[in-house]
Amino acid sequence: MMHTLRRAAMAGLIAAGCAMAHLTWIFAPALEVGKPATVQIGHGHEFPASEEAINAAQVKAFAYAPSLARTELKPLSTGKALTVSYTPREAGLHKIVFTQDRGISSRTPTGVKPGGRDRNPKATQATRTLRTAVAYLSAGTPVASGGQPAGLEQELAGAWKQGAWHLKLYRMAKPVANAEIEIYLSGDHNPIKAGKTAADGSLIWKPASPKGTALFSAEWKEPAPAGSPFDFTTCETSLSASW
Repeated sequence: MMHTLRRAAMAGLIAAGCAMAHLTWIFAPALEVGKPATVQIGHGHEFPASEEAINAAQVKAFAYAPSLARTELKPLSTGKALTVSYTPREAGLHKIVFTQDRGISSRTPTGVKPGGRDRNPKATQATRTLRTAVAYLSAGTPVASGGQPAGLEQELAGAWKQGAWHLKLYRMAKPVANAEIEIYLSGDHNPIKAGKTAADGSLIWKPASPKGTALFSAEWKEPAPAGSPFDFTTCETSLSASW
């Protein structure tokens, strides 16, 4: 009986942890042509209120202007978040993105340690974690409508059409099927379970409100290539956008 109660309690803790998963995003409320904007790279439970700064040394950030001109951005740690400064020079949709390769870590009998099975032969599990995020930010236009992907290793792309977001999930430029998409409205830590992506990586979500801001989030695991010092890659990606 006691073992059953312990198992039930542990299951409850795991479920609670999944419901309160940490999110990672890139976001700014608005852009104006010719004016510097502070863009936040945040991490926490409630978008867009960041609770801690991720490792700046692992982060690469850049922006794509409507003309596809690319600008490298320097992440700075500012308390509970990273920030980048960006000055849009063109009107239209700008895509601000970041990637974070957290490297490989191993779960061992004495705790989690850096490196894979080559460095930790007694590991019970070894994982590589890769994060990416995109923000659609408009300058001089009312709606960040989205469209083509920015070309990241993994990415959620979206287009605003006829009152709905048409999303598509990519990994190495190929669609990712059967991945669950969660949607977090601004200021709400309870996700909307939007469903799983179709065979072509697509999913359509129609918001209840005609205007809003949301974070679209996906996380999945894929087996590592044969001969790798880790078992699988945990892929995390998000898209923030307003409509």
